[in-house]
Amino acid sequence: MLGMAISVSAGLAAQAPASPDYCRVHSDGTEVLVTRPAPDEAPIDDVNWFARPVPNPDGRWIVGFATHDQNYLYDLSRGRRVRMPDKSDAVATPDGRYVTVPSHYTATHTVNFYDAATLLARLDEGRDALDVKPAFTHDDPDVADVYYQSVGVVSNRRDGGTTTSVYRMMFSGSNVKPAPGFRIVDYTFTSRGGTLAVTATRAMRLCPQITRDLATPFISKDGRHVIAHDGGGENAPGTLKIFEITGVDPAGQTTTCERRVDFGFAAGKADFSYNGRRVTFHISKHAYLTPFVNGGLVAPTITDVVVADLVHDAQGRIVGHGPLARVTTSTREGVGSYFPAFFPDGRVYYVANAAPKNSTEPKRFHFRVVNPDREVFFANFFADATRREAAATIGELWRQACQPQIQPFKPGEAPWAFTSLSPAQCEGLVRTKFTGDEAGKAALLAACGSEGRR
Repeated sequence: MLGMAISVSAGLAAQAPASPDYCRVHSDGTEVLVTRPAPDEAPIDDVNWFARPVPNPDGRWIVGFATHDQNYLYDLSRGRRVRMPDKSDAVATPDGRYVTVPSHYTATHTVNFYDAATLLARLDEGRDALDVKPAFTHDDPDVADVYYQSVGVVSNRRDGGTTTSVYRMMFSGSNVKPAPGFRIVDYTFTSRGGTLAVTATRAMRLCPQITRDLATPFISKDGRHVIAHDGGGENAPGTLKIFEITGVDPAGQTTTCERRVDFGFAAGKADFSYNGRRVTFHISKHAYLTPFVNGGLVAPTITDVVVADLVHDAQGRIVGHGPLARVTTSTREGVGSYFPAFFPDGRVYYVANAAPKNSTEPKRFHFRVVNPDREVFFANFFADATRREAAATIGELWRQACQPQIQPFKPGEAPWAFTSLSPAQCEGLVRTKFTGDEAGKAALLAACGSEGRR
């Protein structure tokens, strides 16, 4: 029984000093593989929206990102960055053949596909690629003002000297009502004898189940699944869900989808791993979802990175979720880690800001690459009311003991603080700060231990 969770403030032992051990939870990740820019490199004082991976033959950690309304390719492995065309949202196809830019950020208001090998050659040379022309442009009224895209490879086949690839691009935009206006287009690229031919379907409305403008969906690398935050009402937060695209109708400009997973908690801007076995996303304190970040976080918002395993059936369909791991823990309001994404090798990277956007401090941003396999994975306690209540109680104990000056937790936020604590820290916190009855303390201590985390 954990009914005492609602009255944590009355249960704090005022005479006991805060332990520096259980209050020390800040983490950039258990194993940080690289941080860019390095101290001896030119700083980055602005990041526009998200950053996306660029697969390459050498397996380097390369991303496309934008700063001050200019796209860049950034080799995080070597610390080299060069400018590339257009203003923002440079997103590579999962096979690494093209880098796409949506029409909202191009001078021609077309969806542009650039040859990735040409851009990467410029990066290796250390030369800007602003003069590189698109390999293909999609000029159509349905995609004349779209943004926030993600891309999957639906199929890739070779027949003699002909290679045919079908890319599924998903994006939002302002010219389709009612909101949110998320759509997909299937592009068929046919290469033969050095000649490229491209056809595009009509833009199709994405998944009628995804109705909220803050859903911020992302498509899987195989173009088969969509992860989105959706389903809340006026006063109720939605939850992170995965949908399978079960049918497309270009003539009718519609799609059909089926919901496959409901994680049971709020989260934003998720990304699928290249093998489809994991997803990563950020969680947010204070600001609901924090779905759009341009130039950093505004205090008192805090964001952090989480990774979750997925469960598949024999046909490869996603049917559930497994354990999850909190990768980063930020404790300063207006500072956090957000918009995580996978590299093909399973590593995760994210954007981190060093100062609140609404402060007078110099603005600095970093990209960090981490190894999610080094994190401690928890069972998804959000699906179990008793375990969720225990986690929330422990999370609120931590806030009042260690960070009483920050904004109080909103519904659903306190349990995440529990995931920042090691079993020893958790037990120390409960033994020091909880003064409820012995049965309640025993239940919380059980939640702290390994059995309570499975």
